[in-house]
Amino acid sequence: MNPAPGSTGADTGHAVVLGSGISGLCAARVLADFYTRVTVVERDVFPEDGATRRGVPQGAHVHSLTSRGASTLEEFFPGIVAELAADGATVVNALTELDIVFFGSRLLRVPLGEVLQASRPFLEDRLRARVGAVPHIGFRPGMEAVAPVTRNATTVSGVRLARPGPAGSAEVLEADLVVDAMGRAGRGAAWLASLGYEKPAEDRLHVGVGYASRRYRIAPGAAGGDKGVLIGATPARPRGLVLTRQEHDTWVLSQYGFGKANHPPHAPEEFHRFAAELLPAALRDTLRHAEPLTEVAAFAYPASVRRNFHRLRRLPDGLVSIGDAVCSLNPIYGAGMTVAALEAAALRDCLAAGTDGLPRRFYRAAAKASYLSWLFSNLADRSLPYVPGTRPFLTGVLGQAFQATMRAAAVDPAVAAGVWNAVSLSGSPARLAGPRVMASVLRHGARRPRRPHRS
Repeated sequence: MNPAPGSTGADTGHAVVLGSGISGLCAARVLADFYTRVTVVERDVFPEDGATRRGVPQGAHVHSLTSRGASTLEEFFPGIVAELAADGATVVNALTELDIVFFGSRLLRVPLGEVLQASRPFLEDRLRARVGAVPHIGFRPGMEAVAPVTRNATTVSGVRLARPGPAGSAEVLEADLVVDAMGRAGRGAAWLASLGYEKPAEDRLHVGVGYASRRYRIAPGAAGGDKGVLIGATPARPRGLVLTRQEHDTWVLSQYGFGKANHPPHAPEEFHRFAAELLPAALRDTLRHAEPLTEVAAFAYPASVRRNFHRLRRLPDGLVSIGDAVCSLNPIYGAGMTVAALEAAALRDCLAAGTDGLPRRFYRAAAKASYLSWLFSNLADRSLPYVPGTRPFLTGVLGQAFQATMRAAAVDPAVAAGVWNAVSLSGSPARLAGPRVMASVLRHGARRPRRPHRS
């Protein structure tokens, strides 16, 4: 079956999306242009009060959407950025309204586009409303995907669902395409093995990051003119934080550390002391007088994982994985939602060429969509001596290279732009190795960094 690009005719079948996170919602919107009916299956029951869903344990922590991610969402949901801003989300000019310190150096303030800052529930609620407004998209909350259903040895023809709880509540949902957007646990990869196919090989980097976050109300103007501050980890100090303004002038403070000894504490007073070690004096005082709106929420992220579906020789028709199920990135770099949108765009482009060989074509496109983000985050993580699995010599070389680059980014607008574009996926990290940037790094970053030590 080959749906025509953009068609929703009666002969184009049924697509099922498993998971209603950012990747699942984007995928559902894309599929609606190619299939008569789209069903989004979600294990959680959607909260009515904007609370964090159980299936999104990272939902209480800082989230932002880069200009690349926002422009991609606009392709799926025209006017969504203006709608989010009108509803209260914070639009930030990067880097003029963000105070960013990478590897111990403060990036030069240069105008580089916009960032959308909002909580994960706020963003999901509005995307879900947009998806639900499409007449032929339906939701099945409170249902769990148990196993794929096959028509023959080479084709997945649906999924078996069960309502969590009493036995005997299973049902089969037939589909022409099943999209696994169930997250980094990789259930779709395990399903391949259950169907007699090879599981994709994994690239895994243990990072051992622990998060803790809390939301606050801060008096207007009390935080100065900035709408966010980001202080990254360094080889000498494997801790960092992000404090950003979100919807309705609320703020979220997310702190993190590499290795259990550096994970931020959960008790409020200790949580504040952890922040006081990193924040400038003015912001320490601002936080001391802020009104807490939530308790401290914790989240652990053990490893970044990329599943190499694109290298498999055999794949069944009718089943693809997307989002964190394909590539799960260290969240401290803030690229997850942007990569999810880019992978959905890749799925759209592949469907526009028909469904013949769709899994193989899509996985190749998804690998390209996530590659730059995977490369940048892995190089940055491997520059820290607290991330195991990298030879000390390479860790030292990478650490010195990042520190020298950031020292140049503190005084050179071209280098600052290159760094931000690499982080936000607006440009390739390879541009940081170009002659213009390298000359600046050699000129401004020649100062030898202090020898790393454990804090």
